[in-house]
Amino acid sequence: MQTHLTSDQKLGPFPQNIGTMLFENGQRYSGTPAFGERMKDSYHYWSWEQLYTDVVGFACYVKSEGFLPGDKIALITSNSYYRLICELAVMSSGMVAVPIFPGYPSELMGQLIAFGDCKLLIVEGQEKIATLGNFGGKYLPEKIIEIRQVPVLLKADFSAMEMEMLKTWQGVSAQDCCLIMFTSGTTNFPKGVMLSHRNILSQQKSTEQLWKLNSGLRFLCYLPWHHSFGGLFERFLVLSSGGMLAIDDSCGRDVNRLLENWALIKPHVYFSVPRIYQEIAASVLSSSETARKFFHPELKFVFTAAAPLPLSTSNIFKENNIPVVEGWGLTETSPCCTLTAQSLDRTPGIVGRPIPEVQVKLADEQEICVKGPNVMSGYYKMPEITSKVIDAEGWFHTGDVGEITPEGLRIISRLDRIFKLSNAEKVFPVVMEEKATKRCNYIKYIYVFGSGGPAPMALVFPNLLLLQSDNVNIVECVRPQSCAKLSDCLKKCICEINEYHEVKYERLSKALVINRELSIEKEELTPSMKLVPRMIERNFKKYIDFLKGESGKTPPADSYLIELTERSTYDTHK
Repeated sequence: MQTHLTSDQKLGPFPQNIGTMLFENGQRYSGTPAFGERMKDSYHYWSWEQLYTDVVGFACYVKSEGFLPGDKIALITSNSYYRLICELAVMSSGMVAVPIFPGYPSELMGQLIAFGDCKLLIVEGQEKIATLGNFGGKYLPEKIIEIRQVPVLLKADFSAMEMEMLKTWQGVSAQDCCLIMFTSGTTNFPKGVMLSHRNILSQQKSTEQLWKLNSGLRFLCYLPWHHSFGGLFERFLVLSSGGMLAIDDSCGRDVNRLLENWALIKPHVYFSVPRIYQEIAASVLSSSETARKFFHPELKFVFTAAAPLPLSTSNIFKENNIPVVEGWGLTETSPCCTLTAQSLDRTPGIVGRPIPEVQVKLADEQEICVKGPNVMSGYYKMPEITSKVIDAEGWFHTGDVGEITPEGLRIISRLDRIFKLSNAEKVFPVVMEEKATKRCNYIKYIYVFGSGGPAPMALVFPNLLLLQSDNVNIVECVRPQSCAKLSDCLKKCICEINEYHEVKYERLSKALVINRELSIEKEELTPSMKLVPRMIERNFKKYIDFLKGESGKTPPADSYLIELTERSTYDTHK
């Protein structure tokens, strides 16, 4: 079995730091739009020249306030033009941006500000400040700026400021830390990933070499900037390639608003996660007019990451001649390590080959390890944990389990999701989760569990938008329109999945369809839409206990049981 993958491309030259990249692009693309933000019924645009000017202006302001290279600046705001200006100015000036998810509980936000040793907080508004003051006030820095104040803080004499700031920017090393990005925290207190200018810009150079994107491409962006997918990969791809980043104010929560913005921007490239693609697919299948507007002639390709995209969803893009590109990586790898080709054909689970100068290998238990210019320097103030994940040879141990195939890397599971049954057989729950979501458009999430039991079981969380739609046209599907009907047809589908799944002890024994969706607010999903097992186990304990036979003979009122097979069918042999 092959255990090592590397790119045959060398990484070409790229800017020393983010400030240099902005200076070069500000000159090269000065008159073209760099950023768009919706204001009422239309978009307002800022040019590359204006973006560069405003970054210099805010950089001069923070320097005049006494902040120095290496100082940590926290940001708790939604995506916006002035949020971008602040963050780029901080990073360009040798300071360290510390973005924090605005949806975290206030106490946790305060703890992260304190843990990050932040000297300045840039925040959405008075309401957020008041909330932080009530619950996390003891952690707050003395200096706080509301994002709406930023335009008036920009200095006027640009020519004098530019010379001063360029001298500062030129002194920033490629190895200097410019960003501390907290992991989503699926298991415990978030870890602060320290990333350098080199980490981020080497990533963009790799993408440039592989994709050969033209300047001026339009991107419609909702992915949050406190997370690596949106804040690193998408945002800096747009900035480094001279594109135009337009904010989608649906924030990934309102597909109708997303489609309104889509019609206004007509993006060339789109980045999203499977959950959003599933909602888009539901809308496209429900309306030929929506399909016509979404698959406009200038759309080049879409990109997916964070979780496997069901084949049933990606086939909709294939039918409309739009490639679905997939990648894999982590916050600790800036984030991308592998990419698939821009092809209409894709193999589920395959996440492609390494980007230039990135190496991938399989270690013990098929854990995926990565080495390259994209790998972080470590976790902030956590040297012991850092030494456990980055070995003496510089390999970062990702915690993902995979295999190397002729088509590239395939992701199998997370090490911490693997569990053993009562017969000591090891189960990879993600395998069955992927098979179920690929088979059925109506499943948004499925959680497989069963540690210590005789066979795996599952909680199924449906795509309620799709269930409630009257006009869905999915070939060879009974098109259920309620959770009760979904549970009926899923019995047949999952039984067929079981029948053809070679590892018998991994087959599902029973499942519950639950009439609600998972949410970030209840901490069941990370900000990047990944399952949080510990919270699902806690929030859905009564459903899990019922499946285990530990509470009652009838399922909870808002759930529907799927009895898949007799337990005696399962044995402990393949």
